[in-house]
Amino acid sequence: MAEDIITTILIWTFILATSLVPFLFSWIVGNWHQKKIIARLLEREAALPRDNLSTLKTPLSGKTIANSQLLIANVVSAPSRWQLFLARIKSIFGGNIKHLDQMLDWGRSEALQRLREQASEMGFDEVINLRMETSTISMNNGRGQKGGSFEILAYGTGIKYL
Repeated sequence: MAEDIITTILIWTFILATSLVPFLFSWIVGNWHQKKIIARLLEREAALPRDNLSTLKTPLSGKTIANSQLLIANVVSAPSRWQLFLARIKSIFGGNIKHLDQMLDWGRSEALQRLREQASEMGFDEVINLRMETSTISMNNGRGQKGGSFEILAYGTGIKYL
């Protein structure tokens, strides 16, 4: 009788551990990783002297353009298991899903920063006609959608003045 109780307890402990450990691991490591990449992004943003991105179709200055080129930067990211779990719970009750908002905000900021850095590395003074697009990449294993990722694409025309 005591062996049956111990066996049952061990089985339930194993089931709970295998069910909860991936979520707890995702929560702990995911939060640590996201804080680290956000801090790194903020450092990179502060390193550039000015924002060289603009949505204007033509430059404001009357300077002569020496060179121009299409510049493209993109970011692909996916929510962690913990973020998906929270999103599913929140979708039952409705409302804003802050974890996914933060992830999308990071993606937009990262794509713009990559475009800034690419323009600086290539010697362009500014990027005009900036546009952004977002797409989703869903993963399906045949039994329904199992999550996915998103891509944020930022592009514009890099301009070098004489």
